[in-house]
Amino acid sequence: MSMTIYRDGKFVSEEEAAVSPFDRGFLYGDGLFETLRCYDGKMFRLDRHIERLRSGLERLGIPLSVNEAEFAGVLRELMKHNNVANGVARIIVTRGVGEFGLLGKQAQQPVVLAACWSQPPPAPERYEKGIQCIVSHERLSPKHDLKSLNYMGQILARREADAAGADDAILLNHHGHVAEGTTSNIFLVLGRELITPSLEAEILVGITRAAVIELAHAEKLPVVERIVHQNDLFHADEVFLTSSVAEVVPVTRIGSHWVHLGRPGPMTREMMRAFQALVRREAK
Repeated sequence: MSMTIYRDGKFVSEEEAAVSPFDRGFLYGDGLFETLRCYDGKMFRLDRHIERLRSGLERLGIPLSVNEAEFAGVLRELMKHNNVANGVARIIVTRGVGEFGLLGKQAQQPVVLAACWSQPPPAPERYEKGIQCIVSHERLSPKHDLKSLNYMGQILARREADAAGADDAILLNHHGHVAEGTTSNIFLVLGRELITPSLEAEILVGITRAAVIELAHAEKLPVVERIVHQNDLFHADEVFLTSSVAEVVPVTRIGSHWVHLGRPGPMTREMMRAFQALVRREAK
């Protein structure tokens, strides 16, 4: 059955939503996207996603005519059309079709797409037992603080992890510092201190990352945003990843190194519980 898609002010079938082969998002990855979870027909922190999208588009010089309230209406309509209660929503904005070449002159009509589909949360065992990661040989692309349509580095890193029998990969930046997972931010626990790479590492400013920091502050837990060295991974008491789709995921093995004896640690479990409670309070 064909999915209903939002494209440039209209609800159309996925076949009708096709973009031009000369669209700059297709040709160059010249555009941005946002992905968020839908819980029982409700969205979590849509306002933060739209704020990040709008900020990134301003940097790229791509105008956005749809506001937060309109996006909320669009996503609710998509959930209804596609019979989605619990699933994933994605918004994509490209510069559109313009003059061939990197500058993309005369591209005056951005393309705005949105989709929503049913998707169960990750398997419970990922949260109960944790996941295995590797440290990838790939390096995080500079300016990854933009949620770009170009994910080639992350794709290669995830394929490297899969070939090694791991679930995910941790990427370092070009200075060799710990940056993030392939689709997630990363946290380490040292004693009672929660540590995450600072924005200086050019990481994505994650919506779930920010929520976890808020929750930690509310629990009076010290949070440190700093440069994280690769060796810190192997001295950490706990490690976990955060993302909008997977929420808070324990990492219990990195390469051949076991984290917290191969079990999710107490602070990770507390952040998992606190985040789920936050979703129940805030999803709307």
